[in-house]
Amino acid sequence: MKTTTMNQHDSELNIIPNLSWLPRIGTDFFKSNNRLLIIGESQYAQGETASAYEEDLTRVSGIDFTRNAVLQTQIQNHYKHPALDNLLKALVGNAPINKEKLWKNIAFYNFVQRVMDYSSFDGKKTEQPTTADFDAGWKVFAEVVKILKPTDCIFIGVSAATPFERMMDQLNIKRSNRIAHDKIGNTNPISASIEIDGYSTNISFIRHSSAYFSPEEWHPFLEEQHGNIIHELKAKI
Repeated sequence: MKTTTMNQHDSELNIIPNLSWLPRIGTDFFKSNNRLLIIGESQYAQGETASAYEEDLTRVSGIDFTRNAVLQTQIQNHYKHPALDNLLKALVGNAPINKEKLWKNIAFYNFVQRVMDYSSFDGKKTEQPTTADFDAGWKVFAEVVKILKPTDCIFIGVSAATPFERMMDQLNIKRSNRIAHDKIGNTNPISASIEIDGYSTNISFIRHSSAYFSPEEWHPFLEEQHGNIIHELKAKI
């Protein structure tokens, strides 16, 4: 069940159908004409027993879980979040990172709106999102973009790109065709763009940054695709 939290746009976000977790929105996000929305792939619940899994599932399913995860890993440093840590390094390159200032200016949420089962009490599970999950994710994404109006979106992972054209056409959203770029490591980054309500958004899909990811190798691509917002963020941190 969705609850009200302290953000000026929560009343709009809370009525998006099938949005399971509220995006984490920096306090200065709307102060700039250039806005970066980072999109993770999915959340997962773990547990070595059925009861431990149910407890973790309840925790992860909370409407504010994404916001709490960013706060605890990026600001309070209670535990590590390799995917976000590596992505931020790829974003700013060799520039020193003041995470607290950086997170005031960006937004983040996860694309897949269903918790993946990573429990181990009845065999080791590593559930992956389905085509239906990605299709549903694009519907939610379109509604999130209408509210946040990002100029730039960076997807952590390339899987969501597969149904991009089909879903944008289904939703009657103006789009470019996907462009697959030369491989970085063993992954072809993908770029595209959309226009919703007169606002244009540049989109990149990169290798999932949780493991086997080189921020140094990915920085030039991100700077090429999102140079304006990256330069603006560097000036603020």
